[in-house]
Amino acid sequence: MYIRVTRGRVDPSRYDELRNGVPDIVATMSRLPGCQSYLTGGDRASGQTIAVATWDTEEHARFSRDAVPDVISRLEALGAQLDPPEIYEVIPT
Repeated sequence: MYIRVTRGRVDPSRYDELRNGVPDIVATMSRLPGCQSYLTGGDRASGQTIAVATWDTEEHARFSRDAVPDVISRLEALGAQLDPPEIYEVIPT
């Protein structure tokens, strides 16, 4: 299993707009092949955001953002900036 972490930023004045769109974004992301879970979080004051998802395989975790153009265009319309994703292998406990 793999974890994909994506950090981002949005103007704090647009935070509520972003938050209102999160259910649709999560639904879209959750339909991608290999997605096991998808969570988002944000800091209203700074506009910092984070998305953490678990995936079956490394290949699934490394999907291209081109696979979700609607999500990307929606985020871009809000002025959101996304950092490159970070991919981690889950260490069994």
